[in-house]
Amino acid sequence: MLLELRIENFALIERLTLEFEDGLIVLTGETGAGKSIIIDALGAALGERVETEEIRSGQEGARVQAVFDASNCSRALAALRGAGIEPEEDGMVILEREIRATGPNRCRINGKAVALSSLRAAGEHLVDIHGQHEHQTLIREENHLDFLDNFGRRAVHELRTEYAGAWQRVQELRQERARLTEDERTRAQRIDFLRYQVQEIDEAGLEPDEEERLGVERVRLANAEKLRAGALAAGAVLGGEEDALSARDALSMARESVAEVVELDASMTEVLEQVDQASYLVEDACRQLIAYAEAAEADPERLEEVEQRLELIARLKRKYGSSVEEVLEARALAAQELERLAGSEERLAELEAELQRAEAEAGVLAGKLSKVRAQTAKKLSAAVEKEIAPLGMPKASFGVRLEREEAAAGLPVGGKRYAAGERGIDRVAFELTANPGEPRKPLAKVASGGELSRLMLAFKSLCSRGAEIPTLIFDEIDAGIGGRTGHAVGAKLLSVARGTQVLCVTHLPQIARLADQHVRIVKETKGRRTTVRAEVLGPDERIADVARLLGGRELDPTAEQHAAEMLASAQREKAQWRGQRAAAGPD
Repeated sequence: MLLELRIENFALIERLTLEFEDGLIVLTGETGAGKSIIIDALGAALGERVETEEIRSGQEGARVQAVFDASNCSRALAALRGAGIEPEEDGMVILEREIRATGPNRCRINGKAVALSSLRAAGEHLVDIHGQHEHQTLIREENHLDFLDNFGRRAVHELRTEYAGAWQRVQELRQERARLTEDERTRAQRIDFLRYQVQEIDEAGLEPDEEERLGVERVRLANAEKLRAGALAAGAVLGGEEDALSARDALSMARESVAEVVELDASMTEVLEQVDQASYLVEDACRQLIAYAEAAEADPERLEEVEQRLELIARLKRKYGSSVEEVLEARALAAQELERLAGSEERLAELEAELQRAEAEAGVLAGKLSKVRAQTAKKLSAAVEKEIAPLGMPKASFGVRLEREEAAAGLPVGGKRYAAGERGIDRVAFELTANPGEPRKPLAKVASGGELSRLMLAFKSLCSRGAEIPTLIFDEIDAGIGGRTGHAVGAKLLSVARGTQVLCVTHLPQIARLADQHVRIVKETKGRRTTVRAEVLGPDERIADVARLLGGRELDPTAEQHAAEMLASAQREKAQWRGQRAAAGPD
C-alpha cells in the first residue's frame, strides 16, 4: 500500500508531503484546486510519461517520491529483483523520479539509480490508476483472463494449477527434444566421423608392443648380409678354419697342459674346470653363430611388409596419439562417444512418445479448463451487469469473448491443436456497450474513464483477489452521477477498500462521507504565486467539507447538520459491515 507521497516543485505544488492510511481515502477540493495534480505526480513516480512543463515555473527540476509497503505484493517484489534490486526485509519500496528542465530524468528505487522502464515495471504492480490516466489494467486484454479466473475462484484455480503443472512438463520435454535435435546435421556428421575413427583403428589390428618388435625386425632385415658376415667371421675365429689356429684349438691345447699340471698339483683342478667350461662355451657359441649366419638371409618381401606396417602405425600416431597405447585409448573414447550419441537417438524416440502422452494430458486439462471458463464467463457477464446497473450504467451490456487459435505446435483438444501457454488455450477479451441496440466492442475502444472506473469497482467487488495490486486510485469515478448512484458507488468503494487501499478523487458527499481518511486539496495564492497544499481533515473539518459538497460555497447550519448526519450514518454502516464480515469469517 501507499504510505507516503512527497512532491517538490511539480506543477503548482511547491512542497507537499502526504501520509496515507489503509482503507478508503478520499481527496476532495474545489474544481481546479489541484486534485488531479496529486494523481499526476504519483503517476510520475510510477514511471508514467511527464513533460518538462510539469516543473514548477522558475525551478530547474521537480521531484516526486512515493513510499510503499510491498511486503504482501509478490509481483512487485519479483519486478524489483528482475531489475537487480533486492527488496528491503520489511518490504519497504521507495520509488523516486526527478524531472529536470535540461538533461535526462533520474529514476531511483530504494536509492539505487534505475532505468525508467524498471520504475514502470515495479510501479504497475503497486498502484492501479483508473480515470483520466492510461495506467489501467482493465483495458489490457492480456489481463482479462486473470480477471475471469479470479472470478471463478477455486473451481478455476485448482484446475488451472493442475494444468500449469502438465504444461510445465510439456515445456520440459519440448526443451529436451530441442536440445537433442538442435543440429541434427552436426550430430550425424559427428557419428560418421567417430565410426570412421573406430573402424580405421580396428582395421589396423594394433598390438600394444607391436611397434617395438617391428622396429627390431626391420633392423635385422635391413642389415641381413652384414649380420651374416659378422656371424661367420666370429664363428671362424672361435671354431677355426683350415690352416688356422682357432680359439677352440687353443683351448684344447691349454687343457692338455693344465691337465698335466693337475696330475702333479691338485690345487689347479679348479683352473682345469674353468678351461673345460670355456671350451664348452666356445663350442656352443660356434653352433649359434653358424645357425644365426644360416638364418640371416636377405628377405626383401618381409622387409617391405615391416616397413609398410610401421608406416601405418606412424600415420595412426600422427592422427590419434604419440604411441600405440594412445591410439588404442583414442579408439576407446571414440567408441564411448559413439555409444552415447547412438543412445541419444533412442532417447529421442522415447522422448517423442513421452511428449505425445504429456501433450495429450495437458490437452485434456486445457479442454476442461476452457469449458469451466466458458461457464464462468456467462456468470461473470451477468454479475458485472448486475453490479454496474446501480453505478449509473443501468442499460450497459457486458460480455466476455473467449477465443482459441489453431496451431500445428499447440495442444490437442477435441481433435484439433490449439496454441497454448502457461494459462491454457484461451484468449479472453471483455466487451461493453453502454447504449442499448449497439453492439458490444472491446473496452479500450468504447469505455470512458468513468465507465472503466465503475467497471473496475464491479470487478473488485466480485473478484476478491482482483489483480493483486495493493493500491487502487479512482480519479473520475463520479463523473456524471449523483444521488442514489453516488450512494451505490460509495458502498462499492467501501467494500473494495476492506481488502485494498483505495484513493478516490470525488465531488460527491455520498462518497466522501464513507472515507477512512479524508484529504482536502486547497489552491491558494501567496504573494504573487499560486500553490497547492493538502490537509488531512479531522471530524469537525470533515463535517464542514461534506457540507460544502452538499451546498456549495455558501454554508448554512442546515447543510452542516445534514453533513453531520451523513457522517454519523456512515460510521454506523461501516460498523455494521465490519460486524457482518466478522460473523461471516474469512472467504
